[in-house]
Amino acid sequence: MADTTNLRVNLFDGTRRPFQPNVDVLIHVFNSDIPNKEVRTTFEKGQSFLFEDLPFANSPVDDFRVIAAAEHHYDAGFFPLRMPKNDTRELNLMLIPKSYRFVFNQSAWDQLPVSRPELFAFLGAGADDDAAAKARYEQLMNHNPPALAALLNITTAIGDISLPRDSGTTALSYFRELIWDPASPEAPKQDRFYAYAITELLDQVVAAAERGDFKREALAGLVHHGATQSYKQVQFGEGNVQLTFLENAPAPEGMVKVEADIDYFRDAGSHAILEFIPNHFTQGKTSPVMAYALRWMAAKADQNAPAFNPLYILTG
Repeated sequence: MADTTNLRVNLFDGTRRPFQPNVDVLIHVFNSDIPNKEVRTTFEKGQSFLFEDLPFANSPVDDFRVIAAAEHHYDAGFFPLRMPKNDTRELNLMLIPKSYRFVFNQSAWDQLPVSRPELFAFLGAGADDDAAAKARYEQLMNHNPPALAALLNITTAIGDISLPRDSGTTALSYFRELIWDPASPEAPKQDRFYAYAITELLDQVVAAAERGDFKREALAGLVHHGATQSYKQVQFGEGNVQLTFLENAPAPEGMVKVEADIDYFRDAGSHAILEFIPNHFTQGKTSPVMAYALRWMAAKADQNAPAFNPLYILTG
């Protein structure tokens, strides 16, 4: 009897709860044959779908690509999904409504000291007092929600990285002060933020790259103005943190300026294969909504990764 593999696809919405059971969903499953072969498809209502007895070749062909689509939602997908022999692999996908809004339900300023003390200290640094820190934070929340969403996405992802590996020290603990000035081109944006971190962060990231946890990007200064070095996390296929260092920029004593963002894809190959990405998300800049969905799905697919919770949700 030929070997087979099974796939269960679970769907979630922007609140990270199970998707609506009464909405028709189209799911395509492809393998990595050349050209890609569609091994199964379905169009039906539901939150969870089981695809049984899919072909298994015991080769790189078994890296599956899965795409899900529903009316009034943006498509979701995942690649590569390594399938097991004669067993079932679960995949969790997030379908975001096209008409969405940010709900900062866990990220009020007064909640942060308890839920995210490192983040609270980082965001409060440089303010005259707590009232001033709260005011500038709420200004961002009320007037530029995408920028706050990006800030929460990136700091959450950074906080989930241990430096050194397997230590109790998070990468976020090396950050000291966010650049807040709204008149500056380095103020928080929908795709990145700039901050000062102690110089040990660079040493730790370089060491992490030597261990294979990050990859140094060549010619960083061509893509990031003023950059001297740039490193991308390689833990996930999508939604990895990128830390770019501007060592020649002015910074407080013992610190270095850092540009932090989340990259959609680990490599150009993934980007090409997952060409379902809606143009709405790009518009020349990384969308915090896309970063949110990709990072959440990537973390769900990695059993060793903590659940991604950036302290907000997306509702329709």
